[in-house]
Amino acid sequence: MDALRLGPLVLPWGPLVLALGYTVAMFAAGAARRAGRGDPEPALLPLLVLALVAARLAFVLQHLADYPTALSMLDIRDRGFDAWAGWLAGLLGVAFWAWRRPALRRSLPASAATGAAVVLAALGLLQLAQPPRPPLPAISLPRLGGGELALQSLRGRPVVLNLWATWCPPCRRELPMLAQAARREQGVRIVLVDEGEPAARVADFLRRENLAPPEVLLDAHNVLMAHYRAPGFPTTLFIAADGRVQRMHIGELSAATLAQGVAELRRSPAS
Repeated sequence: MDALRLGPLVLPWGPLVLALGYTVAMFAAGAARRAGRGDPEPALLPLLVLALVAARLAFVLQHLADYPTALSMLDIRDRGFDAWAGWLAGLLGVAFWAWRRPALRRSLPASAATGAAVVLAALGLLQLAQPPRPPLPAISLPRLGGGELALQSLRGRPVVLNLWATWCPPCRRELPMLAQAARREQGVRIVLVDEGEPAARVADFLRRENLAPPEVLLDAHNVLMAHYRAPGFPTTLFIAADGRVQRMHIGELSAATLAQGVAELRRSPAS
C-alpha cells in the first residue's frame, strides 16, 4: 500500500492523493461559481504550487549540506518535502488571497478546505489499510564475496536495507551515494541487497562502476521483495533496532532523504 503499481509503473500515493484533493477542490470551486459566490478556481493552482514550493524549500534548507548543487535541490524525485511547511504556506496563502479578494472570502476557504479534507482523509485511510510490516525474516543471505549473513543478527542496531538491481536506472543513480554513506555512517548499518541477480553480474557491475560498498547481500529468489511486499525498485527499508520497519521509501533516495530516514531511526525509542 506504499505505492500504486500499474504494470511497470510504480506511483507513490502522495502525488496521487494531492491530485485527488486538487480535483475535488476544483469541483467545489465550480459549485461556488455557479451559486454566485465568486470564482475561486483560478486561485487553487497557484496556492497548490505555493504549498509545494514552500514544502520543498523548507526540506532543502533543513538538509542544505546534502544538496551539493542547485540542480539537485530542484530534483524532486527523492520526494523530500516538509509537510508542515506546505500546509502552513497553503493556509497563509488562502488567508491572503481571501483578504485581497472580498468576493472570495467564503468560497475560496471553503473550496481549499474541501480539497484539504479529502487529502487528509485519503492519507488516513491509506494508513489504516496499510498492513503491519513484518519484522526481519529469520533467513540468511549470501554475502557478495563469500559467507552468509543471518538477517536476525542485524537486530540490536538500526539498519537501512536497500533493495536494488543492476538493471534499475534509479538504483544505479543512488548507489554511489549509498555506498559512500555506508562507509561513513556511524551507529546505523547500511546494507545493500541485490534482488534476483547472480553474484557474477553484481560483482562485474560494481567493478565497472568503481564502487565498493562494505556490505552487499544477494537475494537470488527475491525473498525480501516478497516479504515486505515491495512494489518496485529501488525500495529502502529503515529498520529500528528491534527489527521492525519504521519507514519504507519507494523510489530513488537522495543524500537528504537518506539523512532524514537515518535521523528518524536515531530518534526511535526502539533504537
